[in-house]
Formats: sequence, structure tokens, C-alpha cells
Amino acid sequence: MKLKTFLLLASCIIIVSLSYTWLLHQPITFLTLINNIFLVSLTSTIVGASLVVVQGGLFNGIAYSFKRFFARVTKNGVYAFDLDGDLEYVHAPTYTFTYPLLLAGILGCSVTAILSIVFYL
Repeated sequence: MKLKTFLLLASCIIIVSLSYTWLLHQPITFLTLINNIFLVSLTSTIVGASLVVVQGGLFNGIAYSFKRFFARVTKNGVYAFDLDGDLEYVHAPTYTFTYPLLLAGILGCSVTAILSIVFYL
């Protein structure tokens, strides 16, 4: 399942970079394809890394602290805390496409970086 998702995301990166080239009316050369694939891969790497950070639970404690703070400070929060008791801990969402997106982005960035080094040497 993850291999299918990885291949789908990798092909989407290539299709998006080709359509980006076509929409900007750039000449389709090897260098423009390398540059556009790198940009789209970098974007998917950043999104995938952000999802890994969110899924890891970095912001769970911060969200819990804010809920606890506003439950103690505001009048409605005090009423809700008296009725409900303790606050529940916030759980991070999980997505199935996080790691395939991250791997497709890293692979795209690595391959295009190697190709650009070879192209300029």
C-alpha cells in the first residue's frame, strides 16, 4: 500500500512540475525540468516533514496547556471545568500518506541535485 502511494506521489510530482513548466510558457529543456522537479519535490518534502512533526505530538502539550490555561482564566472555562472535571489530552492526527510524501520529496530532491551537479560538470 505504501509503495503504491509512494509511486503515485512521485508521479504526481513529475506531472505537477511538467504542468508548471507548461503553464509558465517556459521552454521544455532538461534544465527547466530539473529545476521545476526540484521545486515541487522540495515543497512536498517540507509538507511531509511538517506532517511528521505534527504527528509526533510536538504541539500536543502546547494545545493542552492552552486549554488548561483558558479553562482556569475565563468564566466559561471555569464553569466547564467544574462540570466536566479534568481536561482531556489532545491527540495528534495521523495520516497514511505522510511518510510516502516525505520519501518521494527527498528522493526527488536528491535525484535532481545529483542531475544538476552532473549537468553542470
